[in-house]
Formats: sequence, C-alpha cells, structure tokens
Amino acid sequence: MNQNIYGQRYDLSYLNQVFQGNREMIDNIIRLFLQQVPEYIKEMEECVRKNEPLSLHPLAHKAKSSVSMLGIKDMEHDILKIESDSKHLRNLDELPNLVSRVKENCQVVYTQLTQQLQRAS
Repeated sequence: MNQNIYGQRYDLSYLNQVFQGNREMIDNIIRLFLQQVPEYIKEMEECVRKNEPLSLHPLAHKAKSSVSMLGIKDMEHDILKIESDSKHLRNLDELPNLVSRVKENCQVVYTQLTQQLQRAS
C-alpha cells in the first residue's frame, strides 16, 4: 500500500527549533519514537483486551511526549483522550476505538518516519 496517500502526518518544526536543525539529535528522537511508541501501543491493546482501563493511563502518558515532539497532532489528540479517560474511568466504551485509531496512525507515521531517516542518511 502506498503510504503517501495519507499525506505527512508528522511535523518536525518543534524539534528543528529545539535542536537548531541538528539532524543527528532530531534523528535520535525519531529513532526513540520508532523503538518505544509501537511497544506502548501493543501494551495498550493488551490492556483493552484484558479490560484494564486504568493500565492505559501510564502507557498513554509515556507515549504523549514523543507524539507531541514529533507534531503528530491527530494522534496526540487521541493519546490525550486515552490518558484522561482511562485515568478517570470515563467513556470506557470509546477506549478500544481510540487505541485502534492510534495504532493505525502509528503504523502510517512509523513508515513515514522510517523513510525520513532513510532520506536523511
């Protein structure tokens, strides 16, 4: 499947500003995202499967900063909602769909960021 039909889902403006365009530092943040966030999402899916909404909160919290730094706005919105709703046990029926949407988004972003790293090297 051609991932480009989705358009670029991330925005490196924040990282470029913080690291003053230092490619090595930006690439390190991207690699960290690629290593950690898919794992957090896998764990979130497991929490949904086991119906353990309170366990979602710390995972969403951990993923939030990476998603935010990479400017993945639609994913950030869903992560914040998962974090808040699971912590306060609200809208529990929406959590499986939110986690699923975050996973789909992450798969697209993962491909895009991997291509970004390949272009940068």
